[in-house]
Amino acid sequence: MRRLAGELGVSAMTPYRHVGSKDELLMVLVDRLAARLVYPPRPHDPKAAMLVLWSTIYDSLAEHPWVPEVLARRRMMAPSVLGAIEEIHAALRDAGLSIDAAVRAYRLMWNFTLGSLLVRAGASAEAPNQQQELRGAPDPERYPMLAAAAAAWTTAHDRDTYRDDLAALIDALLPARAP
Repeated sequence: MRRLAGELGVSAMTPYRHVGSKDELLMVLVDRLAARLVYPPRPHDPKAAMLVLWSTIYDSLAEHPWVPEVLARRRMMAPSVLGAIEEIHAALRDAGLSIDAAVRAYRLMWNFTLGSLLVRAGASAEAPNQQQELRGAPDPERYPMLAAAAAAWTTAHDRDTYRDDLAALIDALLPARAP
């Protein structure tokens, strides 16, 4: 709050006249960002609809790398995303999941999305990538499977696989369709 006040050129206590706490300020900021989301038209297919909704959320959060960390650390939720959450739950139910299974699937997809964003933010840091160093050249005598997968890991580090990985996760969560 002191830094914010300094950047605004006001005293350290001035922001507290408008918000009660740092958490309240963060929630207002997160909710305003979420309210700006523009969701493209959703297909009728539940899986395709979920891909559109989650991809829109992911892309928006990726534009503001500080938001996923705030959401993860403070367990916040912006009220303005309730409509999207409702649509995701409805798509899960339309795909044949029970309410309990839909909640579990939603939580898995949210944790996957948030984790992907946190990893993406870390990958853009300028510090050396120890994970890439370790996976890129493991001792083949000691770690034969990792050595065999080293090229695939290197390729995976060089691109954003969120959408493909999300599609695979959704496929794993939804009941198999009758042929």
